[in-house]
Amino acid sequence: MDRPMRPRRTDGGSLFLAIALVLLSGSSLCAHDYWLEHDGADYLLFRGHRYAEHAGAEVVPYDPTIVREVVCVEAAGSLRRAASATEYPTRITGPCAAVLVRADSGRWSQTLTGTKNQAPQELFGVLRSWRALESVKLLERWTRDLARPLADGLELVSETDPFALRPGRKLRLLVVLEGKPQTGVAVAYDGVARGVTGKDGRINVRVRHGGLQRITASIDEPAADGHTDKLVRSTALFLTLPETSEP
Repeated sequence: MDRPMRPRRTDGGSLFLAIALVLLSGSSLCAHDYWLEHDGADYLLFRGHRYAEHAGAEVVPYDPTIVREVVCVEAAGSLRRAASATEYPTRITGPCAAVLVRADSGRWSQTLTGTKNQAPQELFGVLRSWRALESVKLLERWTRDLARPLADGLELVSETDPFALRPGRKLRLLVVLEGKPQTGVAVAYDGVARGVTGKDGRINVRVRHGGLQRITASIDEPAADGHTDKLVRSTALFLTLPETSEP
C-alpha cells in the first residue's frame, strides 16, 4: 500500500511520521554504517560514519570475520556467493549487477563513557545493549533477478527498475526478512524518516535528487540470547542515478 509523504494524525492525535522517527532513533544505536566502493572491477566493503547522521571517524576498521555472506549477481543473472571473508577491507570480485554483504558485528553496549563493541556483562555502567546484524546492497545495473531477495537477512528490494526513475518519481520498495514481507519497518531516505512499510511489506519513497541514493531500513526486537537488551537488524540500499535528471 502507498504511504503518504506528509505526517498523518491518528485517532490518538499522534503523528504517523513520529513513529518512524522513534523507530529510526532506536536503530541509530548501531555504531557504524557500511558501504561499498569500486576498486577497478571489484568492490571493497567499508564501515564508518561517512553517511551517518552522527559524528565519528569517516572510516572505522573492522574484523573481516564479522562478514557472514557475500552475494554477487552477475550480468547474466547468476548468483555467486561466499560464506565469509578473510581480508580487510573485504574484497568482492566484480563486475556485478548487484552486490550484497551481510555482517554480524556482535554485541554492543552504551556506557557512561561511550559505546563499546562488547557484551554488557564485560563492562561497568551499561545504559543499554544490543546485538547488531547489518547488511548493505549496491545496485549497479538492473536485471529482473534483482526483483527478489538475494539473502535471508533484512533487505530492501526494488521490484522494478530503479534506474528508470527521475527526481520527483517514487521508488517502490519491498522490505523482507528471511524472504517474507515485513510490516511496520521504518524506512529512511538520506537519513530522513519517510514512513513505515504497509501490511504487504511495501513502501513508496520519492526520489529527491540525482546522484547517489541511500535508503535504509531497520527493525528492533527483544533479544533472545539473554546477553543483550535488543537485536537490531539494519540494512542499506545504494544506487546512483544521473545527476542531470529532470522530474
